[in-house]
Amino acid sequence: MPQTQRITQSSNKLKLASALGSALWRQNLDANKISSSPKYASVYSLNTVHASQDDFKQNLLEVRLNDIASKYCSEKNIAPVSVSVAKVKVTATKNADGAFVPLYANNTMVEKHLQPTQFHMRSENLPNMIQVFVFEADATQMGNNATDYQAILDEDYNSTPKIEKALRRELWQHTLIERCRKKGLTMADLATLDVIRILQVHDAFIKSGLAEELIEQRADYLKNRDINLIDDKFILYKKALRDKLIKPDNLEISNGEAALIADCVQDLFNAKADCDYMQGRVQAFVLCRKGTLASNQKAEQIFEDFMQVCAEHEINGKTTNLMFKQSKENFISQSTIDLLKQLDKNLFAKRDEEAVSAYFHYDKEDLQKTLNEVKSSILKFYKGKEYLR
Repeated sequence: MPQTQRITQSSNKLKLASALGSALWRQNLDANKISSSPKYASVYSLNTVHASQDDFKQNLLEVRLNDIASKYCSEKNIAPVSVSVAKVKVTATKNADGAFVPLYANNTMVEKHLQPTQFHMRSENLPNMIQVFVFEADATQMGNNATDYQAILDEDYNSTPKIEKALRRELWQHTLIERCRKKGLTMADLATLDVIRILQVHDAFIKSGLAEELIEQRADYLKNRDINLIDDKFILYKKALRDKLIKPDNLEISNGEAALIADCVQDLFNAKADCDYMQGRVQAFVLCRKGTLASNQKAEQIFEDFMQVCAEHEINGKTTNLMFKQSKENFISQSTIDLLKQLDKNLFAKRDEEAVSAYFHYDKEDLQKTLNEVKSSILKFYKGKEYLR
């Protein structure tokens, strides 16, 4: 039985990295080191209680997830992966309001809540297996409360549709990693980039996963014409669909709809960049700066190759580069750069300082241009009004 404890609250504690992060930044993308036996590992460093052969429900879930993974990899023409389901026993206590407060290993805790199912790609000890966790209320610790808490766990975390959805997100990250390998892109290549571009590549992997999720939901909508199949988080796209500003079809996608998908994903990412994805950004930069530096002469091409891998999606059977469609910019805040410098100033090279200076200089110029345009528009509107004379 795993040991459990209350999570210690810390105002500056970063959230766990996303599935992307671990995929790209923990492993050298060396095409010559691909294992022929697919095995992946989990994002959490927990003591898990693996299911016995008698646990029919858990084994059935594992079979189902492996079937999804096999079909997905076949469709994408990439190396297959296997899926393992592991059970984690957790406990909880009731607070004054009667709600359950989880008590368990720190790595699974974020602001007093269990994390939704997430995965860690290609760890060194299990290189091509995805491990999925299901949570079980520990009756020996919780007594009569275990039944009520288990109902919450089953609804919020053990739900098969939610696990399948999370698995498909992870499989897309696996697809991106395989594409990188085919292009010969390695971790050493990332080390040649400046800090702004490292963050942009990291962000591109995250946004690619969100875009693929929306594209899959678009396909489901076309089959059923049910707008509720589009997640509320994709509000920009969903609203345009509801207002009939776009009319998706199975034959082709218009430039306007493709641009809307790209901008919708960019808006969603920008809103969460400094909270949900901060730790992934930190990991990306630190690991790249501590990596082996390759030739700077090919940095521009390396950056373009990574961005292309992330931007290309299959829509209606055709490859569409969403990077060429979007009108909204990726946002890197000054607070992100400040945090990186606080961690270790020695990680910043001269090219990083120059890139940061250029990035925020451009940002200020763009802001001033926008302000001038707004001011000009206001003056033009009121020009000639009697009450201004």
